[in-house]
Amino acid sequence: MKKILLVLLISFLLSSCTNEYWQFHEQKQAIETEKEQSQNALQDFSVSKIEDRDVEILSTPDKKVLDRLISLIETAKKEVYIEVYILTEKRIIQALKDAKKRGVDVRVVLEKNVFGATSINSKTFKTLESAWVQVTYDNSKLYNFIHTKLLLADDTYVITTGNLSYASFTTNREFYVIGKNEADIGTLKDIFLADFSGREIFESTPNLVISPINSRKKIETILNSARESIYLYAENFGDDSILAILSGKIQDKIPVTICMADPTKVPSNTEAIATLKSHGIDVRTSKKPIIHAKRALVDGRYSYIGSENYSTNSLDENREIGILTKSSPEATKTFLAIFESDCGKLPK
Repeated sequence: MKKILLVLLISFLLSSCTNEYWQFHEQKQAIETEKEQSQNALQDFSVSKIEDRDVEILSTPDKKVLDRLISLIETAKKEVYIEVYILTEKRIIQALKDAKKRGVDVRVVLEKNVFGATSINSKTFKTLESAWVQVTYDNSKLYNFIHTKLLLADDTYVITTGNLSYASFTTNREFYVIGKNEADIGTLKDIFLADFSGREIFESTPNLVISPINSRKKIETILNSARESIYLYAENFGDDSILAILSGKIQDKIPVTICMADPTKVPSNTEAIATLKSHGIDVRTSKKPIIHAKRALVDGRYSYIGSENYSTNSLDENREIGILTKSSPEATKTFLAIFESDCGKLPK
């Protein structure tokens, strides 16, 4: 009898190991296939691939934007997913706890090792965990940083340039894209759930800008497409390829204007600004509001807004999420008015 049980046990273990072996390789093959499909689609990317999107673009400093985000969390019935570099805003944390109490599926992904403030998310993590909210830190084996700024509430997404901190709504220049496109929301949920569980994923849509999947290609493509003008918001700057593109546009007599955070706020910008100016680029700075935004407007037609900085690490090594949209005349007018209010009058 003992021999029979031993044989059955060994057979079971061998069967389990075999199943796990094939499941592992099937998953690995699926990821490789997804990666190949993503790379093939990216080869054909051009600004003509950017699809129409009915989105709302908000800007801060403005506490009404915080109210809007709180409302999205408070009215969510099924799920609230947040993936963000820094989460310290008390009203948002409370809204997440309240949503959990209502039976909403609340999940949060945070960066564990925020640059220069490694413990900034630890209190938030413990607070959410104690409220039974599903919260996890990033999978550092896949990315240098989870630098994303993403909120998903049922059928609505918010892609932002700002962290979910009080300063983002009160002192910083930030932009918030609110949309409901089904393809985008489905892909964003898939990416979030992959990041939440530490799985690799290569999913995207024509308009989404995802690091490290396609941010470099898509941002470089819209910048290369410029025939009239480029306006950029940049917290910081540090990528040779992007610099070469902007320098080339200057040589082609296409004006490039960048609004950056003042070096007193971001010391590394002293060197970056000197480099940019040496290439003939018009660089302006702002002390108030503090420029934390990452945005591009090309020819008044195409817009990029997201978490990606114009830096090598941001484009190639981090998890970042942004979005490309076609800019309407009204959106372009609003952007330029904000740009001038932050960094001075533009030539006519």
